[in-house]
Amino acid sequence: MLTACSQGANKEDVADKAMSEEGRAVQTNSSAVEIPSDLKLRDDKLTPKQVEAKDVAQKGLLTGELQVTPDNGLSVLLTITNNQDYGVLIQYRSGMTADLHLVDPQGEKVWAWADDMMFTQALRDTSIASGQMITAQFTVPESVLSKLKGRGYSLVAKYVGKATESKRVAMSDVTISLDSYIN
Repeated sequence: MLTACSQGANKEDVADKAMSEEGRAVQTNSSAVEIPSDLKLRDDKLTPKQVEAKDVAQKGLLTGELQVTPDNGLSVLLTITNNQDYGVLIQYRSGMTADLHLVDPQGEKVWAWADDMMFTQALRDTSIASGQMITAQFTVPESVLSKLKGRGYSLVAKYVGKATESKRVAMSDVTISLDSYIN
């Protein structure tokens, strides 16, 4: 049986009491027990909680920020920063550093910056030092924006570098709403 004590209660002065299955108060010897957040009590045993995929947020080694400026379409700057206390070794599998997707309100890709580009197929290994920032510049043409109807469209920046000495993702996708840029 698990019980909890209020803050400031003196264990010597207060007898721990809990309700039995019959509804009467029973005395216990246990002190307060805290259940770790990744466990739950089931059938008097601690078992791991089931975590749905949508609740899991995988944080990247690097952080990204998108800045959008209207300019004959949209000029988009992705700033990638290493906020770790150490350098992060990255491998690129082509000449592309990142891609930019335009997605509709249902999350479906409408346009991608890389669709109209060609990249070398050479492997690139690099180190991003602690505190270092790198950038990637994109342009969303006016012709693409003019085809969008309604609200709910977003830009999603997808960093393509892979961390070579970590199992963590190098950088999570960065999303920004286009509602304030589309009429």
